[in-house]
Amino acid sequence: MKTQIAISAKGGKIKLILICYILIAIGGGFLLLFANDLLALIFNDYLMVQNFDGFIPRLLLMAGLFALVYAKNILDSFLLTNYEYSTISRLTRHYIAVLLRAKISFFTNRPTAELYSNLWTVSQVTGRFFSQMIRMISGIVIFVFYGIVVFRFDLWAGIFSIVALPVYFLLTVGLGNKVSDQQHAYVATVADLATATQESLENVANVKAKGAYDFFIGRSAAVLRKIKKIVVKVTVIESYISNITGLVRMIAPLLIIFVSMGISGNFEASAGNVMVLFINIPLFLGGLSNIHRGYIEYKMAKPFLAKLQEFDEAIPEDESGIDIAGFESLETAGVRVSFEGGATISVPDFKISKSEKIMFFGESGIGKSTVFNIILGFLEYEGDVLINGIDLRKISLASLRRIFGITFQHTNALTLDLRENILLGTDKSDKELANLIKLAALEGQQESKGEAILNNKILSGGEKSRLGLSQMLAANPEIMLIDEAFSNMDEELEAKILREIFNEYPERAIICVSHRNSSKPYFDRIVDFNK
Repeated sequence: MKTQIAISAKGGKIKLILICYILIAIGGGFLLLFANDLLALIFNDYLMVQNFDGFIPRLLLMAGLFALVYAKNILDSFLLTNYEYSTISRLTRHYIAVLLRAKISFFTNRPTAELYSNLWTVSQVTGRFFSQMIRMISGIVIFVFYGIVVFRFDLWAGIFSIVALPVYFLLTVGLGNKVSDQQHAYVATVADLATATQESLENVANVKAKGAYDFFIGRSAAVLRKIKKIVVKVTVIESYISNITGLVRMIAPLLIIFVSMGISGNFEASAGNVMVLFINIPLFLGGLSNIHRGYIEYKMAKPFLAKLQEFDEAIPEDESGIDIAGFESLETAGVRVSFEGGATISVPDFKISKSEKIMFFGESGIGKSTVFNIILGFLEYEGDVLINGIDLRKISLASLRRIFGITFQHTNALTLDLRENILLGTDKSDKELANLIKLAALEGQQESKGEAILNNKILSGGEKSRLGLSQMLAANPEIMLIDEAFSNMDEELEAKILREIFNEYPERAIICVSHRNSSKPYFDRIVDFNK
């Protein structure tokens, strides 16, 4: 909760909005006082006695005051909406950064669609929650000023208005907890829907090939039925609260004025006073019901705030440590990795020096890619891994990932054009980009797709592998780790790319994971994981 408050209040612009909002709320309260005084005066001294001398200026003044009150409400709406979506934006950016810097283990059992659904939905609800809390400032101020209006015109009317308030609370008691429970279920169910829908659309070819339409449609339909039940319950509760509020505000003024007239010998039953009370008693009661509504909103937001707390607890990677400037050597000794379920992988002992071209050879699942994941800080391990003679555990992750570049076995294309997919924000000239495209053999893709927006379904497996290769080269690393990037290519294309890269970077160390015997002649040495 503290994190969300800190994020929502951050920035001088937001503080200025809050100060302006409070000042405007107080100014609006004084406008109400003056406007209601004029309203009573116009009824008592002009309309009821048919005296129109000086009537028009006072009528225009009263209309101007009420117009200012309504203009103030419009300005309130602008300020609060601006604040709400600024908060949503900051929360979303903050938690995207938190998740991207979290340890890889955080993502192991969490579907991507669920994370996205929770992040966006929760940020929106939290933003609305904070804007509602600020709206309560105005609600409290207006409640006080409406109370002043009512008590000024008749003490007993004010007292009976206060007495009527417990009726509203009795009729709405416990609803905040009921809404909160339903919102807990809503968060989890919407995340399930996002996961089911994403998996259906991502596997559309498999759905068609297996004829599994009913299964996938039924899976999403079952979740949608749960969402419908939750939304119906919440809507009914909110409608009940709204209608109870309207009923109390409609009936209470008549009863309060009637009882006040009967009890108070000093009640001034002039048309102007009755009119002012009839207008302002509902607004006075509504002011407190709005404050209570803020409490309901808080109950509704609690499940979402708790979900953000889960993001807050994501353990970030430790980026401290020794900063290395370049690559000289990589050495392993007695390295083992244990996985959930009891499986273990042992890594062969080896040493690789600067400018060597090394091939990691062996069957799938034997541990070749595991070495890369260890080096980049994705896996915990036993044994020793030394970079430039320094224990890997003592080196900062930032410098490791600056020195070691990697292309993964599976690279996802982003919904961007080819240039943006390759550069990922790095600054390269057109000439440098053309060279990266040439090295990764993407000339055909540049010609055929040009500036078109790409995605995973547009590019083949081999094209995505070469895209990943170009992304690694764009970072200009000291040592290159190529993880099965050639498995989706034929041997001729693989040979061409290897020759191009080796010629372009003769002084750079390159380690390539492969299980192709045909690739062995291109490398200085082979580290055989099968042994």
